[in-house]
Amino acid sequence: MALKGKLSRLKKHMNLQPNETSPPQNEVKEDLTVREEEVVPFIDEWKNNATVPKWFEDQYTLIREVRYPIDTKHGIYHFSELKTVVEKWQDYHIPHPLSSNGREQNELLFFDTETTGLSSGAGNRIFLLGYGQVTEKEVIVRQYFLPGPEAEVAFYHHFLTDVNDMKNLVTYNGKAFDWPQVKTRHTFVRSQVPQLPKFGHYDLLHAARRLWKEQLPSCKLSIVESDILGFSRVEDTPGYLAPMLYFDFLQEQDPGLVKGIIQHHEWDILSLITLYVHMSKLIFNAWEEDSSSSIHPVEKYEIARWYKYLGEKEAAKKLYESVSLTTDPIQPKAILALAHIKKQRKEYEEALLLFNKLIDQNEYLIESAIEVSKLMEHHFKEIDQALEYSTLAYDALTEGFVRKNKKEEKLENELIKRKERLKRKKKST
Repeated sequence: MALKGKLSRLKKHMNLQPNETSPPQNEVKEDLTVREEEVVPFIDEWKNNATVPKWFEDQYTLIREVRYPIDTKHGIYHFSELKTVVEKWQDYHIPHPLSSNGREQNELLFFDTETTGLSSGAGNRIFLLGYGQVTEKEVIVRQYFLPGPEAEVAFYHHFLTDVNDMKNLVTYNGKAFDWPQVKTRHTFVRSQVPQLPKFGHYDLLHAARRLWKEQLPSCKLSIVESDILGFSRVEDTPGYLAPMLYFDFLQEQDPGLVKGIIQHHEWDILSLITLYVHMSKLIFNAWEEDSSSSIHPVEKYEIARWYKYLGEKEAAKKLYESVSLTTDPIQPKAILALAHIKKQRKEYEEALLLFNKLIDQNEYLIESAIEVSKLMEHHFKEIDQALEYSTLAYDALTEGFVRKNKKEEKLENELIKRKERLKRKKKST
């Protein structure tokens, strides 16, 4: 903390007479105006971009606030749709990482940062952070800009004071990057600013990868925006330019250098709102009997996989069954996953039918033949058929004498051993 700030704190302990402490209130306001004009470079340009300085002792941070009517459209969604989604989560009783059950829409903090680098080390610094909050009537976007490294106390003081009552972060890679970066920088100023609040956390990057990793060229937010959310950025400043432009700003203090970064950051925040809406609707629509217009079979299959990963096997089974009835190319994968669930649940006859269906379709033939061989040996006690299906799997694997990878070589050796064991078992019966 600067010497001036420390002296200000000591004034109340110095037993000064009233006329020795501070000027009258009207003089304080006048001094503040002078201080802004003298200390904050390009103050008029900042104010023209809805940005004002906010002081904490002898430091200031720059805070920008913009508001959008709740019926504003961003891509294919209106911000008002968040309320419907949050209300629907209240009646959705299957546990899910994106569930906002027990939350109000204004308790969700759509949060993002811009930093001087992509590393997680102490040398990396956040220079822009902000959040979006959706109320009944509007969307409020508030952004905090660091005018220089000496102002981190004011920067984090105002941000942490404002978000103290928030309940849940919604981020894009925030669990691995954004919030850990806040924690790292907080350690340097924690004695002078509020404590970090404890949040729930929805990281939409993980959800995007689960849903679209096989469909999109990348799960970068800008690609998800254009391909999924129908939002196209116009004259956007790429994120990779942000550190360079910020370092230029530190030299010149011209807000025009970072105006594009601030707009880019605002779009990131607004897209988090509509992305949460979209993902929530996909999860709800997965249960519709006829939802071909609102959810693709691939997305339904990925949601089923998600539930299986979460241990919600009954939910996964029902969604796999739905996809297995489609004619989409993803159907064989759904049948295979469903067959494995049936086998785990000891529904052997149904599992056998599904594995044989895949064999007939020449889909996942090797894996399915091995599973049928196991069922025939261990459950149905049909050693001849167990040997027959092991041979089928072996022939399919070795057909063409294509050079194999290590995984295939291992499988081949396992099938040879299985065939020999079954032959011995057949002779002994």
